[in-house]
Amino acid sequence: MASFAACVSLMYQQGTSIRMEAPSTGNKPKSEKTSYQRLLIAALKKEMEMARKLDPEKLASEIRKIGFSCQHCGKCCRQAFGDNRVAVIPSEVERIQEYTGLSKLEIAGPFVIEDPVQDGIGKSEEECPETSLIESEENEEYFSPDLLESLEDCIDCEGKVHAFGWILRRERNGDCTFLERDTYKCQIYPVRPMLCSTYPFYIEGLRLQTCECEGLGSPISIEDSRKLAEDLLFRYISELEDTLGLYENFVDFRRGEKGLELAKKSPENGTFTCIVHDSKGSTEISG
Repeated sequence: MASFAACVSLMYQQGTSIRMEAPSTGNKPKSEKTSYQRLLIAALKKEMEMARKLDPEKLASEIRKIGFSCQHCGKCCRQAFGDNRVAVIPSEVERIQEYTGLSKLEIAGPFVIEDPVQDGIGKSEEECPETSLIESEENEEYFSPDLLESLEDCIDCEGKVHAFGWILRRERNGDCTFLERDTYKCQIYPVRPMLCSTYPFYIEGLRLQTCECEGLGSPISIEDSRKLAEDLLFRYISELEDTLGLYENFVDFRRGEKGLELAKKSPENGTFTCIVHDSKGSTEISG
């Protein structure tokens, strides 16, 4: 998973979210950064400084030792084979918009933490539903009650759900919406997100990491390994910069005891709202 996604995932797991302080009530947001938020900003700046000093030739050498050749199986794009969520930063969404003519919300949705995806090899589409959003009879999407329970700390006193970042849209069966069903080809290949173009490699904590992939272990040329190393470093630094922008622009929101209750009732009232925070500010999505 991308560095940005990993940072957000860690915050959810720690039960702190990006606000890093005790719940509060009322409608007026707090503009001052918390001490923990400032600590994270300082840590990110330090990591960015060190990331820019990484040697691409050394990284390329590590990639050649591991080996990789894409098998064009499309498994990394299908939920039946594992966690296929693709975290994207605003600039990536904009490139896809220019290429496809689609709107921002047709391309990406709120990044929310879901239950861990189990090994689903062999499962049918019906057995691998999308877990973050459910559809009403009118085809409107909203968060399920169970997911809202797990996101209580990210719901404000008005029942609005706050998310941090974006992921590519997926079909109801969980597969990437840009995956061709018959050929398993990517419909946005020239402008695909950095996570996709560098898969199954990623950098975390200044170290090269890999995801599970059938293409690992296959020979890779010096030229291809160097290109992949350059792309990985660019992705790593871009995601760090974007996460830093999110932290610096974020303004905390107020929470209240009735927030979760209001969020659960919102779909019934047709007033469901999600606010997505990213490096460029926040986007309010109303259902």
